[in-house]
Amino acid sequence: MDRKAWENLAAARVLLDEEDPCPNAAASRAYYAAYHACWHAMNEVGIPTPEVRPGVCYFLHDALPYEAFRAGVLDAQASEGLYDLVRLRVAADYLEEELTVELAMRALETATAIVRWVLGEEPIW
Repeated sequence: MDRKAWENLAAARVLLDEEDPCPNAAASRAYYAAYHACWHAMNEVGIPTPEVRPGVCYFLHDALPYEAFRAGVLDAQASEGLYDLVRLRVAADYLEEELTVELAMRALETATAIVRWVLGEEPIW
C-alpha cells in the first residue's frame, strides 16, 4: 500500500499542476494517498486489514482517522487532518458542490504531511 500512497500523491500534484486544474479529482487522490499510507502503517504495527464482507478487505474510511490515532500511527493533529481529508473526498466525489483549487491545494499539503509522517521521505523509483 505504500506504493499506492506515493502514486496517489503524485497524481494529486499532476491534477493541480495542469493548465486547467481538476480540484475535485486532486482532493480525492490526496485523500487516498493518506489513506493508503495509514493502511500500510496499520499493517506494519500488526493491525490486519479488516474484512468488511467476505473476500473484501479495507479500512473503513470514517473510522480510520480514529483507529490510526489509537494505534499510534498518527498523532492527534494528523488524525484530524485525515478526518478533514475524508470530508473533502466525500464532497469531491459525491456532492454537487465543486471544490476550489485552494481547498484542493490544502488537501494536497495535508496529505503530503501525513504520508511523509507515516512513510518518510518520498522514494525515488
